[in-house]
Amino acid sequence: MQLRKISRVLMAAAFILASCSEQPEPQTLSLDKTQITFSASAADQLVQVTANCNWSVAVTEGSDWLSVTPLQGQGSSNITLTAKANTGPDRTAAVKIYSAEKEVRISVVQKEQEILYRTVSQLRALYKGVDVKVTEKIVVKATVISNYLKSDNGGLNNYTSLKAMVVSDGSAGIQLYCAEDNTTFRQGDKVEIQLKDQTLSVYNNGPLQVNGIPLANITKTGTEALVAKEISAADLLTGNYESMYVAIPSVQVADEDLNKTFVVGSAHTSIVMVAKTKETFDVFSSRYSSFKDVTVPPGSGVIKGIAGVYNRRYQISFATSSDWEGLTGERFYTAPTFSLPTTEKEVPGEAGQFTVSLAANVTWSVTSSDQDNFTVSPGSGSGSAPVTVTYTQNPSLSGTRSANIVFSTTDTGVSQNTLTLHITQSPFEALVSDPVRAWMELPAVREQESFAYISHMTSVRGKSVRNYAFWYDTQNRLSHWVAYPLYREIIGSGSRTDLWDYNPKVPKRYQPVLFSSFGGSGYDRGHQLPSADRLYSDEVNASTFYFTNLTAQNGSLNQNLWGNLEVYVRGWAQACDTLYVVTGAMIQTAENKNIDYVEDNNGNKVAVPKLYYKVLLKYKAGQTENGGYSSIGFWYENRTHTALYPTAADARSVKDMETLTGFDFFHNLPDNIELAIEASCKPADWGLN
Repeated sequence: MQLRKISRVLMAAAFILASCSEQPEPQTLSLDKTQITFSASAADQLVQVTANCNWSVAVTEGSDWLSVTPLQGQGSSNITLTAKANTGPDRTAAVKIYSAEKEVRISVVQKEQEILYRTVSQLRALYKGVDVKVTEKIVVKATVISNYLKSDNGGLNNYTSLKAMVVSDGSAGIQLYCAEDNTTFRQGDKVEIQLKDQTLSVYNNGPLQVNGIPLANITKTGTEALVAKEISAADLLTGNYESMYVAIPSVQVADEDLNKTFVVGSAHTSIVMVAKTKETFDVFSSRYSSFKDVTVPPGSGVIKGIAGVYNRRYQISFATSSDWEGLTGERFYTAPTFSLPTTEKEVPGEAGQFTVSLAANVTWSVTSSDQDNFTVSPGSGSGSAPVTVTYTQNPSLSGTRSANIVFSTTDTGVSQNTLTLHITQSPFEALVSDPVRAWMELPAVREQESFAYISHMTSVRGKSVRNYAFWYDTQNRLSHWVAYPLYREIIGSGSRTDLWDYNPKVPKRYQPVLFSSFGGSGYDRGHQLPSADRLYSDEVNASTFYFTNLTAQNGSLNQNLWGNLEVYVRGWAQACDTLYVVTGAMIQTAENKNIDYVEDNNGNKVAVPKLYYKVLLKYKAGQTENGGYSSIGFWYENRTHTALYPTAADARSVKDMETLTGFDFFHNLPDNIELAIEASCKPADWGLN
């Protein structure tokens, strides 16, 4: 009995001991680090959690730039802290890891960006074909190689804007387009350029530039002498030396530009240079340049300048007044030469003269078919030389007159022994409409007081072809529409001439004066027929700079949405046989009949368009639907637009465009095709979505 009692006591004690041993252990929660520092770059860091319980994570400060994964766990594990890139000053964050009983914290610091010194080559490498904003604190060391300051400030004034300058570090160069005129930094100044938040961009297939950089971001650190890097003409055409100061040997001015000055008339001028190895490039000179009246040296040798590109045409611009002094050698030729730069010339009804540059290395003579009214001097010569054609006033107030200037050579080494320059002189100070032809691109022309229909011809491969036609409003000094055919050959691959001038077929009193832009208005001189649509020759390109082809166009629209539509149009033209284009400017709309005006360079009132439009007719041989024709239209208000590129939503049918404008487009089509294409609008067929 006693033994049984003792056994019961022992069993009770064992039960009590067992019950005590089953109480839960205390929670543990710790980290391998409680303070973390990130650099400015986006990055991850691991933190080891040691625990015997469930836990959660919260970012209690700095959650806009710091995140944590996972947000909960059980037992020992790792968490990852992820920091976004820091573009500002030092910043802090806090992270809490907690369980039911425990809590630990991590203090986080992210440093501001360090200054990153980069070469100009490394800066250029950031650009990948579209505008790019520099987000890091990049600083570039370089030297100013341009001298675009005004002449009275010691510069060559050799650019279209005082906001531009070019810098190079010897291995590469880049253009700076500043937020304000540069009157501070001079050629040879060594500078440091702060580039954070600046944009790299290319305008109109031109040079890569830092766009809109404040002068405050540029600091002078010293000076150094300018040294040209010797390259070949072939090297220049690779584009690898863009915005560098270069010396190109074995070159001479092209025959057709002999005897010209670096600036012709009052326009920015490109003089063609040719290498002994046959490559060609341009010397670009601003019409403001201090050396504009210097005659281009006729000899061969070395020419220096800042390498550049404009609209895919490679060029140099002078950095010093001695850059052309190396052209002192004898000229070189590879074969007998006898040619004219153009076969067509239009002149106004007033008496005047012009110079035609014959390119030749043979003896020649020249005669006029109308020696009483169109005289030539000299009458003969040897080699390349300018010939001056002087003409009298056209006595007619309504009719044109013409003459042929005939160049001849007896040299048997040339392929063509006779060259003819056909001159058409407009009536004397009379605005006369041309005969209206059945050209596919022409809207229906209705006679209207104070309006005139004018057409221009040009030559392509020696054949006379139509250039463009327009419906001109003499009272408001603008064309209501410009119509033209567009195809691969006439687009060409030459360069922009910037030869802003009067249209020789319209009396000057009816034209706006636009040698410079609309002063202080914010409007660009917007081309209706774009310069880039006519790069076959200097002659045809110059016709796009006639004042009758220009309108007061919102600068942002011109340079962005409208400019990109023009690029699309050229692409569509390249992909078909012919694209027929009508570009128009409406100074009144159905909703707003008021006409707004801006002043030209002489204070004349010029109407401001309320909207612009394009109507396109595409012809592609081999397609059976609608005889191979299809059409589309676009219109945009003359204001700043947020969109940069046309979309399918912008597309309109020709019928819609006729309702908008009141014009009858493509009426020379067969009636059944006209009705079909005017009602149809298929943006997808034009690559729009």
